[in-house]
Amino acid sequence: MYLPSIDSLSFTGIAVILGFFFTNEFSVNEQAALGAWFNVIGDILSSNAAWQAVLNERFEDKEKDDEDSLTVIKEALEKLKDKVEKWEKENEPNNH
Repeated sequence: MYLPSIDSLSFTGIAVILGFFFTNEFSVNEQAALGAWFNVIGDILSSNAAWQAVLNERFEDKEKDDEDSLTVIKEALEKLKDKVEKWEKENEPNNH
C-alpha cells in the first residue's frame, strides 16, 4: 500500500475533514459504530507496529551483542597469540 509523503499536520487535517464529513452523513448510532470500527483498525495497526518495533530492537541488540562478543574473542585471541609467542621466545633452545 502506498501512503503519500505528506507532513503530519496535513495528514491529521485530512482525518479531521473526513470526520466532519462522516458526522453530517451518518446517524449518531452509525457514527458510533464506524468510530468503534476505526478504533479497532487503529488498535490493530498500533499493536502490530509496536510489536515490530520490539522485534527490530531485539534484532539490533543481538547484532550489537554479536559484534561485542566477536570483539572480545578477537582481543582474547590476540592476547593468547602474544603469550604463545612470548613463551616460544623464552623456551627457544638458544636462550638456555
